[in-house]
Amino acid sequence: MTTDQALIDQHRADARKVLQELGLEENEHVRLRSCSGHNSSILMPCMGPDGRTFLLKYAVEPADSRFYPPEVRLEDYPRREAGFYRYLDTVDPNRHRIHAPKTILIDSQDPPRWLLLEWIGGAVGPAEEWLGMDEFLNVLRELREIPLDQLLGRRHFPLNHWDVVSYRDRIRLMVDPMHDVIGADRWQSQMRVLLEAQRWLESRPVTVVHGDFTEQNVLVDAEGRPFLIDFERIGIGNEDHDFAFLWAHSERNEAWKRDLVSRYLDQRHGSDRIKAEWGIRSALIYLAMRRLRFAHLVHGEADPNREQNLALLDAALQGGPALFPI
Repeated sequence: MTTDQALIDQHRADARKVLQELGLEENEHVRLRSCSGHNSSILMPCMGPDGRTFLLKYAVEPADSRFYPPEVRLEDYPRREAGFYRYLDTVDPNRHRIHAPKTILIDSQDPPRWLLLEWIGGAVGPAEEWLGMDEFLNVLRELREIPLDQLLGRRHFPLNHWDVVSYRDRIRLMVDPMHDVIGADRWQSQMRVLLEAQRWLESRPVTVVHGDFTEQNVLVDAEGRPFLIDFERIGIGNEDHDFAFLWAHSERNEAWKRDLVSRYLDQRHGSDRIKAEWGIRSALIYLAMRRLRFAHLVHGEADPNREQNLALLDAALQGGPALFPI
């Protein structure tokens, strides 16, 4: 047994102890990915004596083999998620405006060890059959409509910042490992592009940003309703960040991805479209750099995806037809 697997088994044992405290038991008949997308929590389907089903999300520290930049505070992952669910419970307890699982219980510790959430049974069949462009764009619209004045200033809710200034600050912290990987010309070019993006976007209002907007975090139930899950990186900033994140992580075919970009940009006109392009480009620069840094820390010179991520970085730096459909 590997050290990582032994650690996961220990975390699952600890999560079962919480279930015992709550009078619940693990639902072993439900198959679900065992960990959240960034391995910071164990996901455990469970049920009560009356047969009602729930999901326990148990916060854990990732294995020592995982690399995280020095500015990341792992204890803030559960704080952010619990903070967002508490916010939803205050302003939208029935989830009419934001389709997300309902909160059953939240651990009272800080940071919270666990959350008990409503169980959302997913639709049957391939994701492409029930999760299309409309679902993605509607969920993004719901996020952007959250009033920021209701979200800011809440206790124990360390919102992430996903904006161009934050991208630049994070990338500057990568200078030592990444300067040789991307070369001096790319390093200078990305700083120039991000500075220009900041000029275009500084007058734009910030919005709520999910921070980990991938296909795996949009769940469609048996009735065809999309639910957004996994709020460990929730924050505020660039309204195009989540779209760029989805586009870059999608494994669907290139024609589908081109159509998705066209639909997203066709909703914007004049300077709004130009700003959206700058917003997407700046987010992709940050994402490409983050991928390159992480892979360099893990694989060194043997990074198998280096050329692919350098190509993403180059396309974001160039913009225009290299990145956006005409």
